[in-house]
Amino acid sequence: MANTTVKNIEGSEGTVFYRRRIGDWIRRYIIELVFIFLVVGCVITTTVITAGARRVFREAKDVRMALKFVGTSYYGANTSIYDSTKANGLADGAAQDIADVSTRKGEVFLYAWDEKECVPLMFEYRKGLYTVTYISDRYENKGGEGSSANQMMGHWDVTYSFKILNYDSE
Repeated sequence: MANTTVKNIEGSEGTVFYRRRIGDWIRRYIIELVFIFLVVGCVITTTVITAGARRVFREAKDVRMALKFVGTSYYGANTSIYDSTKANGLADGAAQDIADVSTRKGEVFLYAWDEKECVPLMFEYRKGLYTVTYISDRYENKGGEGSSANQMMGHWDVTYSFKILNYDSE
């Protein structure tokens, strides 16, 4: 290779090394740190939300069993746990009975109930920003007969959301 000579500012010949300014280094490291914090923050947020969703899902399964238990006790008393005139779909005192049996602190909304089998066909469990919706396979099939083994089957949907507007009907 041929040697190239470059005149620097003072007029002497020789190799000139370019030095980065300190501002370029600082700017680069700040951008890298911000990017790393954003990625780590997103990973941590996703992990926390997912862990909370799993916890609330387990609670909703306990609430489903409590609904069956309390529904059976109401059936034994010749009444129904389901009351379509109420906003939450539960008869008077049923919400407290479910909370006592399941020891869960969320809200339960019963939308459909099978009087014959004493099982919920569709309900929601809300706790904090999480909402768990359960829809039985028999409810989705519009009352189709299912075997006893299929009674636990259904569709569970867990959502995490921010409440922007809340309209309650009275």
